Formats: sequence, C-alpha cells, structure tokens
Amino acid sequence: MTIILVYNPNLTLISFYLYALTTAGIFFTLNTINAMKLSIMMTAWTKTPVLTTALMLALLSLAGLPPLTGFLPKWTIIQELTKQELTSTATVITLLSLLGLFFYLRLAYCATITLPPNSTNYMKQWQTSKPVNPLTSIFTTLS
Repeated sequence: MTIILVYNPNLTLISFYLYALTTAGIFFTLNTINAMKLSIMMTAWTKTPVLTTALMLALLSLAGLPPLTGFLPKWTIIQELTKQELTSTATVITLLSLLGLFFYLRLAYCATITLPPNSTNYMKQWQTSKPVNPLTSIFTTLS
C-alpha cells in the first residue's frame, strides 16, 4: 500500500479504508466468538455457524480473492504500478501477497472446515449462544 502512495494517494486511502473495515469486522467476530487459539476457532463452527461463515468470507476478502471486496484494491494497485512502468515491483508485490493468502486461507480452513476431536459435545451449543454485538454484524456485512 505504501508503494502506491507516491503515485496515487487517493487509491492508497481507499485501500487503507477497505483494509481497516475488513480487519475491524474480523476482530469483532473473533472477539464475539472468544477465539484466542485456533482450537477455539475450530469449535466456533458448531456454536455460531452464520458468524463463522461471515468470518470465513471476511478472511478470504482480506486475502484478496477475486469475487470479494478485498480484490479490488489489490487489482487497482497492480494496475497503477503497471501504468507507471513498475512491472517488476507489481510482480514482486503479487508474489508476496501469496504469503498473506496462505495465512488467511489457513485461518479460514481452521474456522470452518475442521472440527476438533470428540466434537459431539459441541453439537447443541448453538442453542444457548449469546447475542451478537450489532457492531460485529455491521462490520462483517460491510467487509
């Protein structure tokens, strides 16, 4: 994001706002499900499936996958760098973003697909879950 600041400050500001909005949604969601460890994230699917699905989509958006909101800032930054004839820089940034994609995919995988061993104790916890904070709903919807 900082490399594009010199060439297009408005694009940097928009990218930062989208990143901050998505990150806030993820933090509110993780705070709501009290996820301090990955093992807690694995059990969150049985407690709050809708919130965990929103967490997965927000993580994939933060990773910059194409149909989601986080892809647009990355794409426009790469286009701007290519327009400024900084193709090698755009290539390096694109390759380095794959590391972030790996991290966010791992978190999304842990949050939604895997279940801890002996998860039969957790199957009915969704009925007694606490209400979701309205800010969490707003930020995850906007992200």
